This record gives sequence, structure tokens and C-alpha cells, in this order.
Amino acid sequence: MSRNKPLKLIGYLRVSTVRQKDEGYSLEAQRQAIERYCQAHGHQLIALEEESESAVKARPVFNKVFQHVLNSDGEVDGLIVAKLDRLGRSVKDLADIAAALREKNKQLISVQDHIDTSSPNGKLLFHILSAIAEYERELLIERTKIGRAIAERKGVICHRPRKPIDLELLKELKKRGVSHRRMAKLLGVSKSTILRRLDELGLR
Repeated sequence: MSRNKPLKLIGYLRVSTVRQKDEGYSLEAQRQAIERYCQAHGHQLIALEEESESAVKARPVFNKVFQHVLNSDGEVDGLIVAKLDRLGRSVKDLADIAAALREKNKQLISVQDHIDTSSPNGKLLFHILSAIAEYERELLIERTKIGRAIAERKGVICHRPRKPIDLELLKELKKRGVSHRRMAKLLGVSKSTILRRLDELGLR
């Protein structure tokens, strides 16, 4: 099988729970998998960045690595991980990451998943992932529309609750010629809310 040219890669390692450390997901296990792959394929491993994720969803190390790969000009060819689930939390997340890399002509390699976007098979797989992610987005939109329609038929309010306003005070302010902006400030609501209430009262 023909090989693509050697790549300059940055490795990303992540472990989020104690249980994962005991199931072959440890940082050391990921490190070894990445290093062996790069050695076997002649890739240059520029750096390996580690992240121990807490319950907080923010991933500062990944964000730093990802931006470095995207914005490097010839210094880095792509990103390598031991397994895809170290990289993204969902199909959509993975597809978005792959799309951003592809837009910058950067590669993505996942060792255990046998994915290399510099190869035809790797590119095909991520086209499939992108299609699935788009399908999931469309399903969510459709479910939201259906849920809203059902709720409306049942008489359930689907919009935000109306903010309570002292209508008598609003009428008095209107009578005095107070500006809409000033009304909004006095009543603690937005100007658009004031305009809607005045329309409902036939006072605008």
C-alpha cells in the first residue's frame, strides 16, 4: 500500500475520568499509541499536549492546540489523537473539527479508529460523519417544529413569559408624553416590550 508523504503533527491527549485510566485511556497509553503510529509512518511528532478534563466542559488545552494547528503556516500539517472520542463529544463536534481542519488544508489522524484524512478512505469517512451531523441538525429542527405545533394546539405558550408591566402607569406615562425609551427605563423592560404593550392598548 502506498504511503502519503510524512507529516508534521501535534498530538493531543485527554483523560476525563478515573475509570478511563483503567480502561486503556490513560495519558500514557494514548501517548504510546501516537508515538508508535508516527514512528511506523515516518511522521514527525512536533509536540504532545495533555489535558486532564474535569467536570467543566471547557478544554483550554485542546482549544490552544486546535488554533495552533489551524493557524500554523507550514509549521504543522495536522492533528493526531489516539482515539476519536478523545477529540470530540459528538458526531457534530467531530464533523465541525474535521471541517475546520479541512478548510485550512490540515490533516486529522485517529490511531485506533484507523482514520487518516490525508488518505482517500479517511476523507470518505469524514464526509460521512459530516452528512450524519447535518442529518442530526435537521432532525433536531424538525422535532422542535413538531413539538411547538403540538404545544400550540394544546394551548401551551411556547414563547417567553410576558414581563409584567403596570399598565395604569404606562397609560399615565403615555398621557404625559414621556418618550418610549424613558418608559422602558422606568418600567424595567425593553423598548420593544413598551411598543407591543402600547399597540395592545391602542395607544401608540
